[in-house]
Formats: sequence, C-alpha cells, structure tokens
Amino acid sequence: MKKSFLVFILILLAGLIPISIFFLENNSLEVNTASLPSRNMSLLEQQAQAFAGLFVKPVYMMLSLVIIIALLGQKATDITTLQWGQLTFLAGEIFCAINFYIYRHESILSEYMHSYGMVLAFGFTAFALLEGLDTRLLKLTSSKSACEALKVCGRCTRHEPEGCKARAVARFVIPIFAILSFIPILSPLQSDAYAVTIFGFPYSYTRLEFYEMYERRILPVLALTAWIVAYLPLWRKGEPPIPFITKVLVCAGIGALGFSFFRVTLNAIFVHNLIWFEFWEETTELIFVGAVAYVLWTFRQSLTQRTPMLESIGELFKS
Repeated sequence: MKKSFLVFILILLAGLIPISIFFLENNSLEVNTASLPSRNMSLLEQQAQAFAGLFVKPVYMMLSLVIIIALLGQKATDITTLQWGQLTFLAGEIFCAINFYIYRHESILSEYMHSYGMVLAFGFTAFALLEGLDTRLLKLTSSKSACEALKVCGRCTRHEPEGCKARAVARFVIPIFAILSFIPILSPLQSDAYAVTIFGFPYSYTRLEFYEMYERRILPVLALTAWIVAYLPLWRKGEPPIPFITKVLVCAGIGALGFSFFRVTLNAIFVHNLIWFEFWEETTELIFVGAVAYVLWTFRQSLTQRTPMLESIGELFKS
C-alpha cells in the first residue's frame, strides 16, 4: 500500500507542476489560431493526415482497450503494470482524439495530457519489462540463493562484501542514462505553428514553445532528478540487489527521457512539415500497441493466468 501511494504521489506531482506553471504564466490553455500563418497541403499530405487520424488512431486505441480488458484479473506485478501502461496510454490518446476531432489541435491542455499519458505509458512499460526480467528470468529479488545469472557472474557475490553484480551494473548504467539526458536539454527549441485545410476542414499544426520546453527541458530534468535519487539506495547495505525505489525511479526516468527523445527526433526530422510528424507519431504508436499485443498473445501461456475474461477473448478469436 505504501509503495502504491508513493508511486501515485510521484505521478501526481510530475504531471501537475508543468501545466500549473504554464497556466499561471499564460492564463490560457487554448491556441490563438487567428494569428497563425496559413499553408497549403498537397493531396498526399491531406490523405496521410486523414488516414492517420481516421484509421490508424482508432485501430490502436481499440487494440489498447482490448489489451486492458484482456488483462483484467491478472495478479502478476509485471502484467498488471503493463495493463496500467496501456491504461495511461489510452487515456492520453483519448485526450489526443479530443484535441484532434473537437479542438482541431487548438487545446494546449488536451495536448499536454496526451503527452503526459505517453510518458506514463513508457514508464509503466519499462517497469513491466524490468520486473518481468527480474521475477521470471533472473530472479534477482525473489531468490534467497544464487539467481539465474550465476553462469554469467561465475560465482554469487550477493551475500559477500562485494555485493550483487546486478547492483554494480545498475551503478554503471544509471550515470550513462543521466549523461544522455543532456542531449535534449542542450538542443535548441524548434517551435512552429500554422493553419491548414484538410479536405475543406480547418486544422492547425502547433509545436508551441511550451511543448518544446516540456519535451526538451522539463522531461529530461525530471529524468535526471529521478536517476540521481534512484542512484542513492544502491550504496546502502542490506537492500535487495535492486531496491524497489530504484526500479521505480529508473523506469520513471526512462519514461520521461524516452518520450523526450521520441518527440525531439520526430520534430528534428519533420520540423518544417508537421503533417509527417503527426503521421509517423500515430504509426509508431500503432507499432507500440501492436508489439505489446503480439508479445502477450505469443507468450500468453507463460505470461498470463487463466481468467474468465482471457478465456472468453481466446474463444472469440478461435471462432
């Protein structure tokens, strides 16, 4: 219960602070599209936007919902965490759909909630992968004796002064993550915004300075802070090889910096043509959800427990 409460507080603080600061400084959560310059879109670009918004997005949102429903009743920590990853992902995409279909990309709050949902989805998914690697393969924290990595380590040093080699690896990897966080921090902002017409419907592409500041400054700083705090328990004696708080904060940092790199990369490539920014973002999100679904379905016998919901879905696919 204490662990869940701690995670909830971290999520709440990380989400409320950036948008609260923006609201206090600007007192507006909508884009003033009247002042945006207009651009013409080719037929191919209009078709790409329509395909991404009207086909790709609904497909992966429905697939994400199916995954969430299919995992109801699961007890394993890695699988329930993966379910939370899909929940936060779907919540973020609902805000994105609201911004796309209703506000025509003019709602700053909706876009921010979309981004934040993606950050949480990346973080939860990273934790699910790390937890699954630990509990199902290496068994670092659950084994009182030597874990499954003994063949690699040569001999178990978990109960010796040297300590577990997994902790030594974590001490090495976390500073590398911290160094990588400076890439977006030191990169220049690339904001742009303009209005278009897609098959007669008005729409706007907005890469505002707030979005750029959030993705290139705030998220990397949050990731860096999380990794600094995560590094400290690795030097305390008597802890598990990888303490719970370290795993949580490392994955939180991966979620923040992972989304930062994702957006910075797309924006750097398509900074002057944001239609392709949105097209490839939607496409990669479909790949992300599809990959989760593929892994769960392929390894369903070993990863999931038999539940009435899962059996019903299995029967549905068989028929």
